[in-house]
Amino acid sequence: MSAHTRLRKFETNQWYRGQQQLNSQLCMVVKAGNWLAIRGQTGHDLEGEFHGLGDPAEQTRQAIRNLTTLMEEGGATFQDICKVKVWVRDRAFIEQVHAVLAEAFRGIHVVMNTVVITGLARVYMDMEIDVYAVIDEDVPR
Repeated sequence: MSAHTRLRKFETNQWYRGQQQLNSQLCMVVKAGNWLAIRGQTGHDLEGEFHGLGDPAEQTRQAIRNLTTLMEEGGATFQDICKVKVWVRDRAFIEQVHAVLAEAFRGIHVVMNTVVITGLARVYMDMEIDVYAVIDEDVPR
């Protein structure tokens, strides 16, 4: 038996629908005991459709919708989130992205860092967030 549970497995060649031939097998969530690592979320929904073209705030809202689903599937809540990594394509996007994150994580004191980079995997993506969580087993679910 594996020490890891891999949720929402997918093949990159199917996910990216002919955009790239990466030939990789990935998943959205890896759960190891009470620890979750969640794949970077963007404006793509969990079926692969993109939302918020040119709107970093809407892309962030879509990423939060994805996280809500993925956290539930992993048996966690936002209260279990420990670390958030934020990637933005332009410094001008930081306030827009963080406004959405501040609302989503209100009352939850997470560790967060924000990095400005020259580009993401798709030219039209303006942001991405990675999340790590530890499920508090003493909290009733």
